[in-house]
Amino acid sequence: MNNQALVLQRRIRQLGQDALHCREVELRLTEDGRHVLLSRYVELYCHEKTSECTARHYRVPLASMISWMVNHAEEASV
Repeated sequence: MNNQALVLQRRIRQLGQDALHCREVELRLTEDGRHVLLSRYVELYCHEKTSECTARHYRVPLASMISWMVNHAEEASV
């Protein structure tokens, strides 16, 4: 199975001469294709100091997500 991520948001800000703040949010299917995985990654990089990095992952059954979308979404004409 192709496990490519869909990048929903990617932002890099320069906080000074030697500091960067990186943030990324991505969505992907798990290897078995039965769950959707939302990942948030944040890193603060400073040249002279140790980088700080945080990653959080949220997992939801694909069938539950599709059911929620059908029950809560507005119907669209394509």
